[in-house]
Amino acid sequence: PSGRRPANRPRPRRTMSEPMRSGDPTPVPLGHKPRFQLGELLIEKGLITDAQLAEALVERRQHGGLLGETLVRLGFVFEDELARTLAEQAGVPFVNIEAHSVDRYAAGTLRRSLGESLPALPVRFTPEGGLVVAVADPTDETLLPRLEEAISGPIVLMVASASSIRNTWRSFPASA
Repeated sequence: PSGRRPANRPRPRRTMSEPMRSGDPTPVPLGHKPRFQLGELLIEKGLITDAQLAEALVERRQHGGLLGETLVRLGFVFEDELARTLAEQAGVPFVNIEAHSVDRYAAGTLRRSLGESLPALPVRFTPEGGLVVAVADPTDETLLPRLEEAISGPIVLMVASASSIRNTWRSFPASA
C-alpha cells in the first residue's frame, strides 16, 4: 500500500505522562506561538478573570518581566497553578520536586549558577542514561539549547515551580 495511515486510525498522541526528550519534535515549534496563550489557558481553567489578565498585561508593559511572574506577584494565581498551566501549554509533565527526592549526583551534572539562573534542576537519571530536568518555563526558546550545551546526553524536561527549583538548589551545600 501507499504507506498512508488509514482514515479511521488516529495518529498516536503524546500523553501528559510522556516527558519531552531532546531530539523529540518540540511541542511548540520555535518561532511559533503556542496553540493557546498562557492568559487564555488560565482564564479557560478559571484561575484568573479577563480583568485580572488585562491588569497584569498593563503591569507587565510598565515594569517588564514575564506574564506568569506578573500574575503571581499580583496575587492573581498561585505559583504551582502557573507551573501546571505552563506544563500543559508546552505538553510536558509537571513535577512537585519538593514532594520527591532529588538525586544530588543528577543535580551535580549542571553548574549551580546556571541552574539557579534558568531556573532548571536535574532531578534524576533515566534508566536509559538520560537526565530528567525540572524547569520553570518550558516555553523559553533558549532553555533547551542552553541545557544541551551544558549537559551531555539526552534530556527529559518536566516543569516545576521556579521557587521550588531555587529552594532545592539552596538546600544543597555550596559545592553542589
